[in-house]
Amino acid sequence: MSSTKYVNIARNLVQKHKFFQLTASWCPDCRYTNNIWKTFNVQNKIQSLEIAPMDRIEADNYREAFSIVAGGIRNLPTVFVNGKYWCTEKELHSWESNGTLKQEFEKVGLL
Repeated sequence: MSSTKYVNIARNLVQKHKFFQLTASWCPDCRYTNNIWKTFNVQNKIQSLEIAPMDRIEADNYREAFSIVAGGIRNLPTVFVNGKYWCTEKELHSWESNGTLKQEFEKVGLL
């Protein structure tokens, strides 16, 4: 599959789902993020593309495609809301530390 096809798939996925994340089960930051979703009981609202079972080339192609869609952000997880990049675990950690996580979730309709 060409890189253009991966970018098109990535764009379609983030536009199709109000809440979307690129994730990998081997990624500690992804596990942290998934635990945050569970803590707030919103895990069923988040659609995910799990790249862990993919071969390395395919996973890298998806990571690059989602990085393009996210404006250069290449972290795992990468979270999109309403078709646009919203956050990575960095922002979630910051919001959690600042005590604003619930408010941030409310702003985007997760809560």
